[in-house]
Amino acid sequence: MESFAGLPLHPLVVHFVVVAVPVTALVGIVVTLWPRARTALGVFPPVLALLTLISVPIATTAGEALYRKLGEPAGVAHHASIGDSLILAVGPMFGAIAMQWLLYRPAVTALIDRPDGTAGDTRLRWLRRFAALAVIAAAVASLTMVILAGDSGARAVWG
Repeated sequence: MESFAGLPLHPLVVHFVVVAVPVTALVGIVVTLWPRARTALGVFPPVLALLTLISVPIATTAGEALYRKLGEPAGVAHHASIGDSLILAVGPMFGAIAMQWLLYRPAVTALIDRPDGTAGDTRLRWLRRFAALAVIAAAVASLTMVILAGDSGARAVWG
């Protein structure tokens, strides 16, 4: 599908990506640093991250179709290469957010925080720390990549 209601699909979908990636990154960082937000938001962060992940290849595929339709205009090749690389940051962001959500499920929490006061599984504690660092690193990488892709696309169109 190259168009929707006569409009090229890429500009329509890319606006979702441009909003969803930063929102997902921000939500991921917030639930990492603020336990109360993690509890309040529940399954929303991994679902949002999944929707964001799904939207990226849709935008890049539509962009490639538009690129071919326009006759491969100059300046767009750089934007296309950055856009193709965006999935390499958004994919790990989804994985890290989903892993973090799973590590805070009640069954896992019961293994870490035992009711009798004894120390729980320290490997899971370390895995939680790793997940927190992974969420923050992937969020920063995703933000960087979406800014670079958006800037190069704007320059290609308007510059």
